[in-house]
Amino acid sequence: MGKIGATLLGAIVGGFSAVGAIIFWFGWGMSSQGQTTHLDPSRADYVDLLLTVATIFLGAIGLAVTVGALVIGLVALKTLREIKDEAARDAKAAAAEKINETMTNDLDPKVDRKVRDILPVAIKVALADNEHREEILTALARTGALDAAVGRIMERLYSGGPVMDPEDVVEGGDQE
Repeated sequence: MGKIGATLLGAIVGGFSAVGAIIFWFGWGMSSQGQTTHLDPSRADYVDLLLTVATIFLGAIGLAVTVGALVIGLVALKTLREIKDEAARDAKAAAAEKINETMTNDLDPKVDRKVRDILPVAIKVALADNEHREEILTALARTGALDAAVGRIMERLYSGGPVMDPEDVVEGGDQE
């Protein structure tokens, strides 16, 4: 309220100053070049003076309103820009969250199931092909993927005893 009050007070002071300057400039109530002072102004002079004062007041208020509207417009523009940036940031975060949720809930289980269904068949087909069997087994041996399986087979060959891996135990005691 302080800025608005100062603006209105400035408009009033400026209006009175302008009225005084107009009265002095037009020579109302003052003698010039030997004229006598017109002591009884006509009604038209008062109407002109009041219209001039009203015009000056309206101009000052219009200027104050215009400046206020510009300030409010600039603040609104800055606020809208911040709102837009925040909305874009929130939309990106929500989209990323939804994508991650969809991948976790829908895509990963379906892909895992398809891999589990198709991969063993594909491996059997590739191993049945004499051309690729040797390459696959060599690659598995080099990477160490067959070490545990070869170790269990070697243990069975040498010991001939029961199966040492609990996963290989068959219910009912059949150890073959």
